[in-house]
Amino acid sequence: MRGFHLRGPRLQRGANLIEVLVAILLLSIAMLAMAGLHSRSLQYGKVYEHRAVAMQLAYDLSDRMRANARGSLAGAYNVSSAYDADSEAVTVPDCKFPAHCTEAEMAAIDLAQWRNEARLALPGGGLVVEQDKDQPNILDIWVLWLGSELADGNDAASMTGSMCPDAVVNTAKDGDDLPQWKPLRVPP
Repeated sequence: MRGFHLRGPRLQRGANLIEVLVAILLLSIAMLAMAGLHSRSLQYGKVYEHRAVAMQLAYDLSDRMRANARGSLAGAYNVSSAYDADSEAVTVPDCKFPAHCTEAEMAAIDLAQWRNEARLALPGGGLVVEQDKDQPNILDIWVLWLGSELADGNDAASMTGSMCPDAVVNTAKDGDDLPQWKPLRVPP
């Protein structure tokens, strides 16, 4: 009987050390996984923050267009110049008597104010506005910005599709990051 008890503890020598090392290994793997998840969640948060700001800016511009419906239908809000993420702030035109401004002057003021707001709210914030060729009373707004977004339909593969405006596709150079974009269709 006595020999049986002596062998038990001798076989257990060093087992606690191995268990501790395995536990530390598992804990370190779990901590690395948690750090990766935290990093990814921060990235998702920034992505959706940019998208929410882009939609807010698009709705702001659509409200301005609806307030100036004649200027909108006349094409005063069309912006088809090439997207430039490095452009400077825009000087807001001055209309001495706002009640007597023309539709084109109001559109110029709205676009300048909007572009300045977009530059402050989004990295490389920009804008493309085009009238629908089949329905001239419908305007398409694309809010653009730079950011390392997640591939979900608005990535480099889809930037050459029919939905993306030429002003964005034609600005892509080899090695450049394509801008992210959020479209909005504005009915009358």
